[in-house]
This record gives sequence, C-alpha cells and structure tokens, in this order.
Amino acid sequence: MSAQSAVAPTSSFAGTSAQGHLFVSTALDTWFTEHAAAFARDVQINDIAYRRLDPEYYAWLRSRMMLAKKAATAGHLDATAFGALRVRFNAVHEWAVEHLGEDELLAAVRTVRAGDYSPPVPDDDDLRVPSPCGRKSGSDRIPPEAVAMLDAISERALSLGWQHERLYGVGIHGIFDPRRGLVCFLKPGDRIGEVTLQAIEIIGPPPNEVRQRFYNPDVDQPWIKRIDVEKK
Repeated sequence: MSAQSAVAPTSSFAGTSAQGHLFVSTALDTWFTEHAAAFARDVQINDIAYRRLDPEYYAWLRSRMMLAKKAATAGHLDATAFGALRVRFNAVHEWAVEHLGEDELLAAVRTVRAGDYSPPVPDDDDLRVPSPCGRKSGSDRIPPEAVAMLDAISERALSLGWQHERLYGVGIHGIFDPRRGLVCFLKPGDRIGEVTLQAIEIIGPPPNEVRQRFYNPDVDQPWIKRIDVEKK
C-alpha cells in the first residue's frame, strides 16, 4: 500500500474493490486500500494526513474547490494550479459518486457547514500563526505589506467576531488548508476596504481597483439557506 498521486486520471480508481476505500488529504492527494477496516478514519503517511472519504468530507472538499475557483477568478490563485486541483477533485468526485452515491453526496452538500467541519491535520504540524501586532509573517511567502494591512484592521475585525486564524493563518498544506487566512490572499498594491462580520473587502491596485471579498466561513452568509432535515 502506497500513496497514490491524486493527479492520476480517474481510471486509476477503476475496478477497485467494493470493500476498499479512498482516503484523501486536504490537498487532494489520495491513498487507496482494500483493508480500510484495519485503519482509523484518519491515516498519516509521512507528513500527509488522509481521511477516509465519506459524504461529509466530500462536501467540505467541494466547498474548498468553490473557494479555489473564486480565488482563481479573482487572480489570487494561478490558473495552472487551479487546473491541477480541478483534475484532482474530479477524480475524487467520480469515485465518490460511484461508491458513496450521488443522493448521499448532494444531501451532505446541502447540510454540511464548512466552517464547522474539522478536516484532518498531521500530528507533527508545526504551524505558527503570526501575531496581529506588527510581527513578521510566519511564512516567507507572505508579503510584509499583507501583514501590515491586516494589522491596521485586525482590532476591528476581531471585535466584530472574526477569528484570529481567519485573518493571519498561513497554512502549509496547499489551497485547501483551512488555516489559510486573509493574509494569503493579499498582494502588494492591494488595500482593504469595508470590514464586516460576513466579509472583508479587498481592493486591487489602480487604475482598475477591482473589488473582491474574503468571506468569513464561520458565519452564515445571506445567500446560504439551511435545510431542516427533520422536516418532511
């Protein structure tokens, strides 16, 4: 049993045993085993944490793909990187439809709240979230200007109810890492506009000054309608 790259075509899962199961990381790496019963729900291989795919985890991964699509459209995620993610997710999606059932997946998509879901995290994770007090970012990939922009509005955002990690989380496991905060999406030349509990506005550099919003996954958004599964 070995780790299998998620960028492999969907046919790599074809003909897999009905008793086997697909394990997926938050970055859409995959690992398949025919002895799933011998493993816990979460399995770590080297520094990658995998979770046995079920409808709820599928719904969470799908919500991350929707965020990735918005980031790519806004220019915050390279088109090539998003294309690779889409290939990975499509392979996982087709396996899920065949083995978990489309109705079960759709029900999970309607009811699972991404902000409340706890994805798998490696046991040896050494992530450090920067302080909102003018300190440097915990990742060399984060421009100092981005941290400075957040420092200027962090007190207001936190008072409104934003979690510290949603602002300063740097993440280390790719675009689907739930700890990637607003700091990961700010570029030199951007500025922050309106700050509300639901979203923080990102204004691009002139002359276009394109406006985008970083949405708070921990609160309900106006366009989301919850379905009461108890009602018939």
